[in-house]
Amino acid sequence: MIKRQERNIRRDGALFLLGFAGIILVEIAVSSGPVGSDGRVVQGLLFGCSIGILLSGIFRAPTKQALYSTLSLGVGFALGAVIDIV
Repeated sequence: MIKRQERNIRRDGALFLLGFAGIILVEIAVSSGPVGSDGRVVQGLLFGCSIGILLSGIFRAPTKQALYSTLSLGVGFALGAVIDIV
């Protein structure tokens, strides 16, 4: 369960925009790179981390929870890419 903190428009907006920009960057930069298993894992990791940052801004997660959820989503998406390769 995510513990919400008070609304901070600047912090929440910055996290949302950073996550959204990360998604765009991952889709443009990493997707156009060399195709292979390593590219998919890195793309999954970066995409998951971007989603975690974006959602931390939406759900107003405290810093510690935002860090844990961002890393967990990144590792989960990277693991999903590895499983998809196999």
